[in-house]
Amino acid sequence: AAFVKPFALSIRLFANMIAGHIVLAILLGFTSELAHGLSGMSIGVAAASILGATVISLLELFVCFLQAYIFTFLTTLFIGMAVHPEH
Repeated sequence: AAFVKPFALSIRLFANMIAGHIVLAILLGFTSELAHGLSGMSIGVAAASILGATVISLLELFVCFLQAYIFTFLTTLFIGMAVHPEH
C-alpha cells in the first residue's frame, strides 16, 4: 500500500508530460503538412501553428515545474505519514 500513492503520482506526472508533447506534435505536424502548399492561407496557418507551438511549449514548461513541485510536496507528505503515522 505504501507504493500505490507514489506510483499514482508518477502516472499523473507522465500523463501530463505526454499530453503536452502530443499537442506539440500535432501543431508542428500542421506546419509540415502546410509547407508543401505556398498559398497565403497555408502560410498563415503554418505561422499560427508555429506561434501556437511556442505558446504550448512555454505552457508545458510551466506545467513541468508545477507538476514537479506538486510531486515533491505530496511525496514528502506521504513519506512523512508513513514514517510518523498519527494515532
